[in-house]
Amino acid sequence: MSPISSIEVARARRSRRVLFVGNPTRYNDVSQWAMVRQWVALHGLEPIRELDGDVLCVIVTEDILDGRCSAKESAAVQHARTLGVPCISVHDTTRIWQVTARVRSRIRESAAGAPAGAHRGGA
Repeated sequence: MSPISSIEVARARRSRRVLFVGNPTRYNDVSQWAMVRQWVALHGLEPIRELDGDVLCVIVTEDILDGRCSAKESAAVQHARTLGVPCISVHDTTRIWQVTARVRSRIRESAAGAPAGAHRGGA
């Protein structure tokens, strides 16, 4: 992982917010979209539809990746990319898992009541 050189990018990597951009229309896309949104919420992350503040990553439909989208959707994705926020296809579950791993781990630790970094380095 490369070092973080921008405070905005560092702040976004701590965010629990996951931006969903697009409007899936095909059956498989709709099902995957719903499943990923539910997975995000179940893991303590916050699915959002408007880019307002820091976001961990952006989940997009295939149409968005192919450039078939509204000007507002295109602007949101472009702005996120400018900030260094990963934009991931809703079908790329491996990358979604990887990008959210650190935040999900922190959420689990805080839910269990263990302070971050506890039990490291021995007694």
